[in-house]
Amino acid sequence: MIFGFGAACTEVMFHGLCVPVASRDSERWRSVMLIPRVHIRLGVRDAGRSRAFYEALFGSHASRQSDVHAVFEIDSPPVVLALELEAEATRASALSSKRGIARGGRRDIDGLGRGPQTGSGRASFVLVVNDPEHVGHTAIALRRAGVRLRLEDQGIEAHDPDGNKWRVRFVPTAKSRAVIAA
Repeated sequence: MIFGFGAACTEVMFHGLCVPVASRDSERWRSVMLIPRVHIRLGVRDAGRSRAFYEALFGSHASRQSDVHAVFEIDSPPVVLALELEAEATRASALSSKRGIARGGRRDIDGLGRGPQTGSGRASFVLVVNDPEHVGHTAIALRRAGVRLRLEDQGIEAHDPDGNKWRVRFVPTAKSRAVIAA
């Protein structure tokens, strides 16, 4: 994608990030490839335990956190994961309903209420990786965090403290890491 918005424009806001771009008047255009991120919002009962689980799963600390929420902004896979205490998540979902945004059971997934739900109201996701070592590193990190794992063909399965199922799967044909609602 090429952006050019006149001489005054030097950056574009995309998902809260400032992306520098060149103007039409400059000698060179800068090509910027923006990869959309998957947005997932989950209500949690214990923010600390859930934060520890997701730090182990993604291998990254929360970019923003407080006693009632944590936000993970991950580049690989391109995902924004927001964890909110159940009471806060319920209140945010009620506000979304008033604005005409659909909800999916007890969990809003990708901010639009879309995504598969299991019978218990819990979500299921797959973290696709393109290197088998990523499965091993994630398994070690999750075990160190005290998470029980189930071995599967080409991957592992774990549940976060609130019962949401996560699978880490090695897919040799994947071009990069990705999160998929399953």
